[in-house]
Amino acid sequence: MFMDYRELAAKQHGFLLHNQLTEEEYHEAVETGFIITPPLDDDQALMEYVHYTELTTLPEYGGIADENYREWLIAFPTIPPEERQPTPYFAGKKALKMHRFLTGWSTAPSLVITPPELMPYINEEFGYTYVMDENITPDDWVLVDDIPLENIIPAMRKYYEYADMDDFEWCVDIAFEAYHRGYSWDEIAWALEPAAGIWYSPKTGKQPTNGKELLEVFFEEYTPAPRQIDNKLEE
Repeated sequence: MFMDYRELAAKQHGFLLHNQLTEEEYHEAVETGFIITPPLDDDQALMEYVHYTELTTLPEYGGIADENYREWLIAFPTIPPEERQPTPYFAGKKALKMHRFLTGWSTAPSLVITPPELMPYINEEFGYTYVMDENITPDDWVLVDDIPLENIIPAMRKYYEYADMDDFEWCVDIAFEAYHRGYSWDEIAWALEPAAGIWYSPKTGKQPTNGKELLEVFFEEYTPAPRQIDNKLEE
C-alpha cells in the first residue's frame, strides 16, 4: 500500500530522502513546516542528503538511535530503504557502538557491508568504508532501532583488527561484556584472534599467538564478574 510522505517519515525516524517526495510534495512539506531546518550547522549540512521533519528527534535532544538511522539512510541517499536489497548493514566498531558496547578511541573505520548491486549508489562523501559482499543473508545482521547491524561476534573480530597497545582496557571490557551477554569464551576467543600479537603476558612475558592465549592474558589482569543465565549464576 502506498504511504504518503508523512507516513514514510514516521516509519523512518522522521527523515525523508528527496527521491521519496514529488516536487509538489516537497514544496508542500516545506510550506507547512513539516520539513524543518535543524538548529546545528553540522546537521544542516546533511540536508543535502536527507530532509529533517517535525518528527525527527535531533541528536542534541537525545535522538541517538535517530542519528544512527539517519547515517544509514545517508550511506545510500538515492535508494529508499525498501529498495536496499540485500540489506547493507553497519559492521565492526560502528555496529558494536550501536549494540551499546563501549569502544573507546579505536582507529577502526566506519564499515558498511554492501551488496555489489548497490555499490554504484554509495555515498563516498560521508567517510564510510564500504566492503562488498556478494553473499549477504539475513543471518549476517540484526535490527537494532530499525538499523541493520552486524552480529556481535563478527563485529568484535573486525574491531580487534585495529586494536593497539593503548586499547587494552577497552578490548577487555568488550570481551567481558560479550560474555555477560551470553557468548561463550570460545566464540570470544575467535573474535580476539586478530589482536593476539599485540600484548604480552605480565606473568610469563610471552606474546599470545591466538585468541585463547590472549584471553588468558586478560584473565591475568582482570577477573570477569559471574554472569546470570536463567536466574542461575554460571560457575
